Amino acid sequence: MPKQNAKGLTDMTAGSPLGHIVRFSIPLLIGNLFQQFYNMADSIIVGNFMEERDAAQAAVNTGMPVIFLIVALFAGLGMGATIILSQNYGAKQMDAVRKTIRTVYTLVLTISVPLTILGIAVTPSLMRLLGVPDNAADSGTMDMAVTYVRIIFIGLIGSLGYNINAGILQGLGDSKTPLRFLIVSTVINVVLDLLFVAVFGWGVAGVAIATIIAQAFSWLYGIWYIHKKYPELELSLLKLGVNKPILSKMLRLSLPSALQQSLFSIGSLFMQRLVNQGGEPFMAGFGNATRIDAFVFLPVFSFFAALTTFTGQNMGRKEIGRVKQGLKVTLIVSLAVYTVIAVVTVVFGRFLLALFNQTDIVIAYGMNYIYAVIPFSFIIIVQFMLVAVMRGAGQVMVPLLTTIIGFIAIRVPAAYLLEHFFGKEKMFYSYAIGWVVSLIAASIIFATGRWQRKSLVMHDLGEGDAPDIAL
Repeated sequence: MPKQNAKGLTDMTAGSPLGHIVRFSIPLLIGNLFQQFYNMADSIIVGNFMEERDAAQAAVNTGMPVIFLIVALFAGLGMGATIILSQNYGAKQMDAVRKTIRTVYTLVLTISVPLTILGIAVTPSLMRLLGVPDNAADSGTMDMAVTYVRIIFIGLIGSLGYNINAGILQGLGDSKTPLRFLIVSTVINVVLDLLFVAVFGWGVAGVAIATIIAQAFSWLYGIWYIHKKYPELELSLLKLGVNKPILSKMLRLSLPSALQQSLFSIGSLFMQRLVNQGGEPFMAGFGNATRIDAFVFLPVFSFFAALTTFTGQNMGRKEIGRVKQGLKVTLIVSLAVYTVIAVVTVVFGRFLLALFNQTDIVIAYGMNYIYAVIPFSFIIIVQFMLVAVMRGAGQVMVPLLTTIIGFIAIRVPAAYLLEHFFGKEKMFYSYAIGWVVSLIAASIIFATGRWQRKSLVMHDLGEGDAPDIAL
């Protein structure tokens, strides 16, 4: 049985590695299912309750990479905090845990407001950069995309806050509480989506408003819940502060992760621009297929997060053997689970795509993506698990390097070349090309063993380094 305290935080430095990873992954998997359904709800509802369904889905699907770019910056920051939290929790340095939480929250709240204002201002320019149709004869895709993205930007703090709450708890071994937050948010989002679109007829604006309301509620509910159940963490919006040694360590860890996420997002924007040149049905088909693809990868993402936390805690105790054992069992389980899900997805792909949009040409374009991507995704799974270990150990430059090499330098140029010489339907084979290169790069870096010498345990943090700031 896992070593767990009365509050639900799990010590992964003793007991079965497979048991810890599976138990930690299950709530994450359920949470990721809700997260993807949460993300898909907008596309499904506008695709079934709006007359201009192709244009509306194209607008929502085009807007998502822009939002992901901003959230990715904070995801890198959250990953740095999670790594520090997991290693210090494994080393029983609770003072460092509390000060890390205060530091990351102070940083997020400070940056989020100006970022929201900037995002609202530049949204039209971003949409034009992505090649969204913008002429008098189109069906309104540009206007709907701008509306959707701007409203999402208004509620950006809710999304960032939820992810920070989840990252804090996952770093301490609690993957169940973030699931509760997400379930509440998903239910609110779906109910409000149906109300605002099907009943009130607010269209794309309705699904965006529903999203930010649900995210804000989940974030604030999460703060209240953590404050009540885990008072020892001292999470409060009225008691924040920055610890300089932790901030310095967090930024050194976070900046490569944030840059990696940002480069991935920028690459996705270039891919989206190429897709947008194919017209609204192609845009809708691509967006719907990527949402199904995200569902297929949910177990992999769950195992990735579990292995990262497992590695972090055991690196805090210098248990290298347990880390390697955790990597082995996670690779076996994740590949086995993915194979089953991938086969089902390819066989029933048309049925799944029809849930979003029943237009034949949109379904056909979506199947182009599924046939080109799903059968080869086992390549990236192996790379993910190698990166999870190195990231949990604190070697955060690895994801950055593999992203630059495999995605920016290989996949994006390959997509443009394939589209130019073989047609837009063949551009998706660029994914497998990039993955092969990324796996080779990650394997070489992993084999050097440098990740085994990382340590992020913080000792002797003086109270004077973390002044409380009243907001």
